[in-house]
Amino acid sequence: MTQKLMAALAGLVLIASLVGYALIGGEHTETDGGDSHAHGDAADHVDESDHADRQAANVDAHAEEGEEGQELVLTAESLSTAGVRIEVLAPVVLADSITVPAEVKSNAYNSSIVTPRIAAIVVKRHKRLSETVEIGDPLVTLFSRDVADAEGELLVADREWRRVRRLGREVVSERRYLETRVARQQAEAQLFSYGLGQDAVDAITSSKERESHSHGEFTLLAGQSGVIIADDFRDGELIEPGQMLYEIVDLDSVWAIARLDIDDASSVSIGGRAWVRYEGGTQEAEVEQIRSTVDEETRTVDVRILASNVARKLRPGQFVQAEIESGSGTAVLAVPSDALVRSPDGDWIIFEQDDDGGLKPVEVERERVIGEWTVIDGIPAGASVAVSGAFFLQSELAKGGFDIHNH
Repeated sequence: MTQKLMAALAGLVLIASLVGYALIGGEHTETDGGDSHAHGDAADHVDESDHADRQAANVDAHAEEGEEGQELVLTAESLSTAGVRIEVLAPVVLADSITVPAEVKSNAYNSSIVTPRIAAIVVKRHKRLSETVEIGDPLVTLFSRDVADAEGELLVADREWRRVRRLGREVVSERRYLETRVARQQAEAQLFSYGLGQDAVDAITSSKERESHSHGEFTLLAGQSGVIIADDFRDGELIEPGQMLYEIVDLDSVWAIARLDIDDASSVSIGGRAWVRYEGGTQEAEVEQIRSTVDEETRTVDVRILASNVARKLRPGQFVQAEIESGSGTAVLAVPSDALVRSPDGDWIIFEQDDDGGLKPVEVERERVIGEWTVIDGIPAGASVAVSGAFFLQSELAKGGFDIHNH
């Protein structure tokens, strides 16, 4: 009995110990769990705070970068190489201008037509429409009975002159000697009057070239360099004297004919500046002539403008816009048109240089264009601006990825 009681007591003690241990371990576990959660929350809070700080720092950095990106800082050598020229913006005196439609025409002073001087038949065409020719180039070969008769007379006169000249003045009388020489010269002059050149006449009397020469045929040559703009004839056609075979024009310069009202025509002057505007460009020109009469139908005055056309951008018959300088002019704030470029959103900008030498884009209003100048508003006189090389500066600005408006 005593042994059983002792065993029961030992069991109770063991159970109580286990329960107490369990209770103490649970408290420690809850305490550790709470501390762990607290430490985690604090760490998360620190991370979030650091992340927010980093975001704020990034925002500040980007804002600072955007502000600094508004200014381009380039060396003087880079600006010079790119053709960027800086000038102080100051008022310039620009005359008012008149803009009217005009038609391009060939410069008649630099053109010519090719015609036969006698009735002839077309044998062969050597040049065609729109081809370029040089002085002395063969254009067309013709046949004429009058030329054939004149060639025969030249052959007879030339042979007689050779015989008399070989005999000399000691054998032949002075009268006979002179008559023979004049007859030969007259026969040669007759062929010249038909349009034959010296080389062609010499070929007729040359024994070496006489066999290859076709009797009665002659070739008209180009009298000037230029482009053929007309050749309205066909092989085998009978051409009358004075009928145009070719029209040759030197297109290095052209005329633009503008029709102005009487009052407007009175405000322009010969030698005044003008500009011919066409799709894709502008050509500087000058007023060459102002007609003294008024067109009876349109009641306008024709003003002839002379424009260089070396680049061949203007063609006879083309319609253009002619801007003609008029009046004495007024002082305006203007820059060369190339100094302005468009921003990505379509506004006009010009690059202004600050005291540190940096260049920044400034929005301006384009009021009007006068010749190669553009009148602007939005920037004060006295500012240093880039009057050339704006496209280069814009491309450099784009390379940096900067927004002109810092949006």
